[in-house]
Amino acid sequence: MGTRIVFPLRRLPHLTRDEFQAYWFDVHGPLVASHAETLGIVRYQQVHTRQEMRPTTVAPFDGVAELWVDPARASADKDAVAVASMALLEDERTFIDHAESPVWIAEEDLRLEGSKDGLRMTAVLRRIPSITREAFRQHWREGHGPWALRHPEVFGFRHYVQLHTPADADDNPIARARHAPPAFDGVSEIYRDPPTAPPEDVAALRQRFIDDEKHFLDIDASPVFLGEVRVVIDA
Repeated sequence: MGTRIVFPLRRLPHLTRDEFQAYWFDVHGPLVASHAETLGIVRYQQVHTRQEMRPTTVAPFDGVAELWVDPARASADKDAVAVASMALLEDERTFIDHAESPVWIAEEDLRLEGSKDGLRMTAVLRRIPSITREAFRQHWREGHGPWALRHPEVFGFRHYVQLHTPADADDNPIARARHAPPAFDGVSEIYRDPPTAPPEDVAALRQRFIDDEKHFLDIDASPVFLGEVRVVIDA
């Protein structure tokens, strides 16, 4: 189980989504790449939102930045690291709404490994207020996720990663520097195929899936969207 920095992004109000995504990939992406060696970034990908999957009471995300960092490969020059970090932060302020964009270090849990063709479904998950983050994680990992995997004819998962949020997620320098809002409780990364079961079976099992979500997930506060993964750094 590894870790990755997860940064669901919302654009500044004066930008359209297309403008935001173009700047993010064409300008900010190369800037990150230019500082990757100094900061020990070994992989960096942008997930550009293409379609919201369901309405929520919270604003949708315009994308997710995901970075894998190897501290052993970062520069030992603390001043150089500070300069590189500040350069990225200053550029982010020109297009990212930091007050609406949580960022944390998540624990990766690969549940099913397969091809990652096409658009990725990303779910940024918030637990219901009545349960702890640990209880949320346990139900998601041991109950809800495995149940969906047992029904490929309905849900079609071919690659599935759960990104679990640790208890101390908000106490990290990346979030503090950005005055970020609280972390969500998890993120699902899913690539899937269309269902093959009869429509009535698909409808019935999907309803059971939604009914189970209500036991641990605040559905109205958990955006789900299809996105295009654009890899910037892959060392």
